[in-house]
Amino acid sequence: MTCSLPTPETSFHTPSSFLQQFPLPIQITELSSTTSPPSSKNHSLTEIDERIAQTLLRADIAIILCNPILTPIPTLLRNPLFTLNPNTILIVTSSPSDSAMNSMKASLLNPIPHRNPGVSESPRILFVDPSRAVAANKLFKSDSKTSEAIRRFQDEFIASRVSTVTAALKSLISPPLGSSEASLRAQTSLAHIQAALASCQASLKHAQTQMDTVAVDVCTLNARIEEAKVRAQIEVLSSPKSAKLKEEDIVANAVQAASKEVKVVMDRLTWWRMLWRVDEISLLVTQAVHQAWCRDLERQLILQSGRLAALQAEMTKALFALLAAHPSPPFKSAVLQNSLHQIANSPTFPLTPQTLTHPINTRRAQIIEYPTTRLHVAGQRAVLGMSGGVAAGAGIGWAGWYGWLMGSGEGLFGAVGLDAGTAIGVGLLGSVMGVRWAVGMWERSKRRWWEDWNRVGEGLGRDLRASLDQAMQNKVLIVAETGCHKLSELIVQRRMEIEELTEELDTLQTTLHTLQQQPK
Repeated sequence: MTCSLPTPETSFHTPSSFLQQFPLPIQITELSSTTSPPSSKNHSLTEIDERIAQTLLRADIAIILCNPILTPIPTLLRNPLFTLNPNTILIVTSSPSDSAMNSMKASLLNPIPHRNPGVSESPRILFVDPSRAVAANKLFKSDSKTSEAIRRFQDEFIASRVSTVTAALKSLISPPLGSSEASLRAQTSLAHIQAALASCQASLKHAQTQMDTVAVDVCTLNARIEEAKVRAQIEVLSSPKSAKLKEEDIVANAVQAASKEVKVVMDRLTWWRMLWRVDEISLLVTQAVHQAWCRDLERQLILQSGRLAALQAEMTKALFALLAAHPSPPFKSAVLQNSLHQIANSPTFPLTPQTLTHPINTRRAQIIEYPTTRLHVAGQRAVLGMSGGVAAGAGIGWAGWYGWLMGSGEGLFGAVGLDAGTAIGVGLLGSVMGVRWAVGMWERSKRRWWEDWNRVGEGLGRDLRASLDQAMQNKVLIVAETGCHKLSELIVQRRMEIEELTEELDTLQTTLHTLQQQPK
């Protein structure tokens, strides 16, 4: 018999009458301190050194000695590294009664949710009391002649249940009739291959579970993103006083309130006052538009910009928390992390009040730049036209009066059949028509200005919705959406890899099953 530790320099040879009863040469490798207490990250699994795990898997028979006071047996069995070897014997250093022992075995082995796929047999669990066996051996050495000593030796040895270890070893080592050591080695090798395939299958199952967990988290975050989009459309463009108003009503009410304030200024600009302040038309209307154009709506959007900034920080934090919760490859990607940090640190990423209020400012500038300028020009033209008409009428009347004054009888328009009175009347009529034309032109210009105002107000609602959608897509949710999209691509790629490996593993399982069915 050869006894050794994992390193060759610590091996030694010694005869053993106990091991000579087996038909094959025995080599024992002793491993100490195989386990450590459960880690803080995984309180349910006992950690095991990788070198020791490899030794346990390569062994023809793995015997694990466990003190149930120091290491809970369910925790030990939950670690698949202890049960991958099909020839594993778990010796529990305890000596319960037969009924208690059977009950404990049943509770440990049924159910076994951690049993590895492909390993047909459960671990052999033996309850042995080595201290009683050692005590029996010492008693026999001290007194081997009296019948009382022999009886006590037999009682202690039987109570220690060391014979169950011998029986378990014989059931594994003793070859069937007609078999050889090579056949036993072949069976052991096939069992090791089966255990290796079971380990691969467990790894694939773990990868599948991890991928499913990431997929669930990504779907949850995507649901939050879609919910945020819907809530933003409702909350950002809604009235703080009445949640029943639609966004079109909110914008229409804001434009209508501004119209009432501007109408006061426009009503004051009658044609008579326009004559004296013709050069101030643009200034007066511009001031009125600046003061009245959607002030409450603008303040509301500035407030909502702060809420969207908080939502942006929340969704960005949720995405990075999702990545931190799955630190294993391929979901832990430095390239993905770097790209997301670049987006979050870009100059266009922060949300400002102007992000939502930009359409209001643009539409206000549009009213001032085009309709107001045309109104100012129309007022100047009306004043010039009226001045020309009044001057022409006054000239005609003066010419008729001047001719009559000079004694020509019919005045200066006698050649065309107009006497002095008629000429004066024509001049007065021309002046009145000039004034009437100017008044009509000014009123028509004001109506066109109000038509332009209404068209701009109708377009404001569309601009605000488009601006909100763009802000949500390019600022608030861009990090979360980009991260979810990239993770979804990694999930699809991972699923394809797992499916390919599963097919290869099934092929190997089929081949192994064929080898196991061949005659020994």
